[in-house]
Amino acid sequence: MTAAALDGTTTSVTTGASNTQREELSEVISNIDKERNVFTAAIGKGTCKTKVPEWPEDEDEDAADNAQVEGADAEFTELAMPSKNENRLQIAAKWFMVSDIQESIDKAGRKSDIAYNTKKKLREIAKDREYAILNNLAAVAMAAGTAGKCMGLKGFVTTNTYDFSASYATTNLVTFDIINDQLENASENYGGPSLVLAPPKQKRLISNFDQNSRITMNADASEKKILAAVDFIETDFGVVRVKLCYGLTQATDSSNLYDFLPIVDPSGWKLLTLQGYGVKVEPLARTGLARKIQISTAFSLECRNEKRNALVSKLYAKAA
Repeated sequence: MTAAALDGTTTSVTTGASNTQREELSEVISNIDKERNVFTAAIGKGTCKTKVPEWPEDEDEDAADNAQVEGADAEFTELAMPSKNENRLQIAAKWFMVSDIQESIDKAGRKSDIAYNTKKKLREIAKDREYAILNNLAAVAMAAGTAGKCMGLKGFVTTNTYDFSASYATTNLVTFDIINDQLENASENYGGPSLVLAPPKQKRLISNFDQNSRITMNADASEKKILAAVDFIETDFGVVRVKLCYGLTQATDSSNLYDFLPIVDPSGWKLLTLQGYGVKVEPLARTGLARKIQISTAFSLECRNEKRNALVSKLYAKAA
């Protein structure tokens, strides 16, 4: 039974609210973190100075027949100037309170609830940020009473997309040819897509690829194990790494869940942090017999030429 929180708050940790006081519990607390912030880890890092980060984008002209007459005069055409792209700043924050008594008493598996929960909330902030830069469909400007949001990968990538003719169906399954086609499309735009972010169901299907009778399952008799996973796909457009990604949202249709699968050129992306406002851990002013902690960060996402990436969507995952 969970005890009531301190008066005036619904978030304080008190001795009554804690179920891990030293009694007959193990000394070790295992925090299972299934999320792997693979997109954050793969892309570049940078800073921004405003609530509206901006950056230039430019493209080369397509190849053309270029044969000039000997001795011809120079002919000039107007230069195409780089275009401007932008995103919005997003603030993520977590708060918690720990009573003075709870912080001081002997506890199972940890010395300090403040230190323990600070690490926990930092992991949660990182997962929330990964969620935003993957899934946010549109940027939202900060305004009075309105939280700003940055556009994520799913909102940026609009050119190279495959969605089974916009139809949901349980037969919508990822194939080698679908991935290869999108790699070709992204590569034609001078991209170097090298990372596939695969939700769990799609990762399993990719590991079952047997294109042209190639077998993806290997047995190691000496180690008594079977290797049945595909982490790299070698294609005509380079070697692509397939990473398991838990942070991608799912769509629901007719009581079924559907995934989307990004194919990414990491060199064209940056996680931007507001200059002077990295991840902050701050104690707030005391108003009673408890300590208040605030953890926050402000970030955005930069996308340089979304055409160098691709998205496959409406992939059947499972019954809801």
